[in-house]
Amino acid sequence: MDVDNILRSLGNYGRYQVLQFAYNLFCLPILTYPVVIYVFVGYIPDFKCKFSDKHVTNYYADINTSYNVTIHSRQCDVIFETNRSGVLTQETIPCRDGYDFFGQETTASEWNLVCGAEGLGSMSTTMLVIGQMIGAALFPALADKYGRLLIFYTNFIAMALCYVLAAFVPWFSAFVILRLLMGAFGQGAGMSLSTLGLEIFPAESRGFTVSVGSVAWSLSITSISLVAYLLRNVSWRYTMLAAGIIGSHSLASRWYSLRWLVANGKYEEAKQWIKQAAKWNKIDPSTIIDEFDSELQRSELQVLVDVSEPDTNCEQTGKRRKEKLSILDIFRHKHILVTSVIVWIIWFVNSITYYGLFLISGTMSGNMYLNFFLNGMVELPGIFLYLFTINRYGRKKTCVMFHAIAGISLSMTAVLNFTAGTPALKGFASALSFAGKFGISGSFMTIFLYTPEIYPTNLRYEIFPICKF
Repeated sequence: MDVDNILRSLGNYGRYQVLQFAYNLFCLPILTYPVVIYVFVGYIPDFKCKFSDKHVTNYYADINTSYNVTIHSRQCDVIFETNRSGVLTQETIPCRDGYDFFGQETTASEWNLVCGAEGLGSMSTTMLVIGQMIGAALFPALADKYGRLLIFYTNFIAMALCYVLAAFVPWFSAFVILRLLMGAFGQGAGMSLSTLGLEIFPAESRGFTVSVGSVAWSLSITSISLVAYLLRNVSWRYTMLAAGIIGSHSLASRWYSLRWLVANGKYEEAKQWIKQAAKWNKIDPSTIIDEFDSELQRSELQVLVDVSEPDTNCEQTGKRRKEKLSILDIFRHKHILVTSVIVWIIWFVNSITYYGLFLISGTMSGNMYLNFFLNGMVELPGIFLYLFTINRYGRKKTCVMFHAIAGISLSMTAVLNFTAGTPALKGFASALSFAGKFGISGSFMTIFLYTPEIYPTNLRYEIFPICKF
């Protein structure tokens, strides 16, 4: 059935669909925070090795207290400078009494995630990304089977609970586990919500809706810098708790996807959806219902024809249309597999680059809240270029263009960062870094739109029959 025709009859940008889409955008903030929140809750404040000169001999037995000993405490070690009859010697020992931190309490200061243990902080973000991979593999199929709304609800509640629990757990190991779960549930909720948002508009309107969604995404992801700034004088736990509370209104969502209802044979529910949309859009539903019935009859008749007269180019067309496919079908057909592998590689590269640029904003010179905010705002010009090119040149050419901008700009940034010796060149390197962020965000928007379009509604995550390609 051509659901697009039904949606066009209801109005490409009908009031019902627009309000549904707008509400979806207000659900974005909590979904954008999982990875980038660590910039503010996990950054390393100024610190130095804690050491008391009253316990010198406990750490360095060879030191004679009659000598003149000067102790220099640094970040990860302590230097003993000893004057033995005019001869100066220096000895270095690692920190054994912990650290003194100066500034806001973060996970790094609470659990001493510095020096040799600094990698543990980054590991928590790695675990979150692993959680996202698990969520991306598990929840889309469940959303296809049980509906977008149910999966969104359950994942959203679980993710919000993980935020709240992470704000109170006293153990770093528990914090890491919660970060992993946060990634999985956040991915499930985010993918369900994004699919729901795409499916309420016909194909020709998706480029525009993705661009609007990208603006909302940029504003949502940068809003965490405002939350963190307002809570900068209190513990990191308040920032984590606030992130969990933000977006609780999303539980009021009651939106369904017409495409999912049709794809799963829920025709009576689909008719109710059409009637409700027509009422909101101030359109007579009777004509659209008649069109829906006609489309349904035409679709059922085509299936009967396909079963009785197999297509020579796709002998199992009718059977496969009735068949429930799985993700394993991707690996059964070379063309689908090659396309999927390329798309997955692009997703991987985009994710690493996009979030990596956000995460290093906390280490840049200057105000980290402002740096993070500007890093998000630089995406907006890319949205306008995306709008100009997506329908004019197509998905593939637009993705290649943005990816090339990102690759060239970031490669030149890396070279200049190692070789630049003047302030002008360093400034140029920073500008190229922003250009790279501009490019990778545009590539992200394009691949986000392109990916669900290469799979049918009842797989998105299931596969088009091979004859459709």
